[in-house]
Amino acid sequence: MIDLEWYGYVIIIVVFILLFWMYIGLYVAMEIVTPSVKTLNQTEVEEASRDESLLLYLRENLTNQYQIKSIYGYMLQVYEMVKDPENNKFVVIAHGYTYSHHGAIKYGKMMMDLGYNVILYDHRFHGLSGGKNTTLGYYEKDDLKTVIDHVYQTYGDVFLGTYGESMGSATVLLEQQNDPRVRFVVSDAGFKDLSSLIRYRLKVKGLFPLLVFPMTKLFIYFISKAKFNQVSPIEALKNQTIPMMFVHGEQDDFIGYQDSIDMFESYQGPKHLYIAKKEAYHARSYYANKEEYFNELSQFLSQYELI
Repeated sequence: MIDLEWYGYVIIIVVFILLFWMYIGLYVAMEIVTPSVKTLNQTEVEEASRDESLLLYLRENLTNQYQIKSIYGYMLQVYEMVKDPENNKFVVIAHGYTYSHHGAIKYGKMMMDLGYNVILYDHRFHGLSGGKNTTLGYYEKDDLKTVIDHVYQTYGDVFLGTYGESMGSATVLLEQQNDPRVRFVVSDAGFKDLSSLIRYRLKVKGLFPLLVFPMTKLFIYFISKAKFNQVSPIEALKNQTIPMMFVHGEQDDFIGYQDSIDMFESYQGPKHLYIAKKEAYHARSYYANKEEYFNELSQFLSQYELI
C-alpha cells in the first residue's frame, strides 16, 4: 500500500512536469508564429517618430497598390513605387517581423535614388495581407516568389533584385536559392539560422533551450506545418554566385551582428559588408547613419555594375 501511494505521487509529479513542459512549448510556439503584430497605424506612427519624411516620400511616390493571391490562398497587399515603367530595374523589398511595409520605405527611398523602381508588400499575417500565422521565412519565401512572378508578368523581362530586413532578410535569402531571376540581394539585420536564434532567445529569457526548444518546434509544426530547421539563410548561400550585401547594426541586441559577419564570410560569391556603428539597434542602422549607409549601398551596386 505504501509503495502504491509512492508510485502514485511519482506519476502525478511526472504528469505535472510533462504538462508544464508542453504548456511552455505551446506558449513559446504561439508567441513565435502568432505574435502581437503592429497595425498599420502603429507602424506609421513609429516611422513618423523616427523620420517623418519617409511617410511623405511614400505618399508622393506611391503609384499603385493592390492585392495578389498567394499560392496558399490568402491575399498579399502590394505597394508600387514605379515612377518609370520603361526603366527595367526593379527591387522587391521585404519588411521585418511584426511590422509592415512602412519599415521598408527607407530602403525603397535609397534604391529609388539609385535608379530603381520599388515594390513593397506586407508579409502574410502582417499589415493588410492575409494568413493565419507567420513562419519567419518558411512560407514567406514562396509569397515573395509570388510577388516577383507578378512583377515579371506586369513589366516583362526586368532586372530585379531583392532587399530584406530581419525576417525579410531570411525571406530574400531563402527565396533566391531557387530563383535564378534574382540578380542581387541586400540583407539588413538578418539571422543566419532560425533554430539557433530561437535557442538563443530562449536562453536570454531564462528558459532552458535543450528542454523547451524540441517541444516548441513540435508545436510550431502542429500549428503552421512549418519546418523551422529548414529556415537557415546561411545554408541558402551555398553554391550561389549573385552579388550580395550584408548590413547589420553594431548595437543590435536581438540578432547579433555576428550573424551577418558569419554569412558574409561563408558566402563565396561577390559580396559587400557594412556594419553600422552609430545608434544601430535592431533594424535601425539607417536612421542615424543615412549618408554612410547610402554610400555603402551605392558602392556595392556600382562595384558589381548593378546601376
